[in-house]
Amino acid sequence: MKVMELKDIRLVVCDIDGTITEKGEDPQPITLKALKRFHDEGVLLGLASGRPVDDRLIGKFRDWGLDLDPDIVIGFNGNQFWTRFDRKREEIETLKRKEIDDLLSYLWDLDVNVITYKNGYDCVLAKRMDWLLEASQKRNKSYVQLTDKETIRNTETCKLEIRYDEAFEEELMKIVNDHASPLYTHVKTFTGTLEFMKPGIDKGRAVRVICERLQIPLSQVIACGDMDNDTEMIRTAGIGICMLNGCKVSKEAADFITEEDVSHDGLGKFFYRHLFQE
Repeated sequence: MKVMELKDIRLVVCDIDGTITEKGEDPQPITLKALKRFHDEGVLLGLASGRPVDDRLIGKFRDWGLDLDPDIVIGFNGNQFWTRFDRKREEIETLKRKEIDDLLSYLWDLDVNVITYKNGYDCVLAKRMDWLLEASQKRNKSYVQLTDKETIRNTETCKLEIRYDEAFEEELMKIVNDHASPLYTHVKTFTGTLEFMKPGIDKGRAVRVICERLQIPLSQVIACGDMDNDTEMIRTAGIGICMLNGCKVSKEAADFITEEDVSHDGLGKFFYRHLFQE
């Protein structure tokens, strides 16, 4: 079992939904207190999300009542990143028309929603409306445009998102696996949500790129997450933490699993119990 000591940690990077907060909710008090404690100790703080990198994501800490900005932000599951040191958003690689054509050829006619991002939350293109899009309109002030297959196939994007009923998951995954391609990969990011990206895109890769630029050894990084799209980040960091409510694959990759889930302030309690020792 790895040993955690606060003096050895230079960066803590966390997923949001299912890790810091329940989806669409604010963090609970001990987790917020832990984030502030890291900042006060001089530890860099990062957010790593499936959301686009924009002012909404960069401003999350302030939305939660913390008087600080994140030091790094990773979005679109590792395809975009930003640091407060240069304040530039960078993008790694988008899905092109060839990959999108291939995906739509077998996904469009299924009973699923198909979503792409023309300009982050400022222009979300979708086959139909669903409850997550409605919630995003309220929470993120996103602009959603219902559109057709042709428009989506002509829109290069960091990720193509598929939303579906849980009861359809087994059948859907069989279809997806039957159409496996070296042109793209997929990851489950939330219940009933599957996202397709270029191969090699993940949060762990983004952490490696950022740490190389900032000259931070990966051994001095803590990464926290819960879902499949957090697994490579958890595996990449010197200390990987998975939430009790996390998926099996991320738990297997982690060095530690929190004793409580996200709805019971699990991340903050874990840090105070094992790192701050209070």
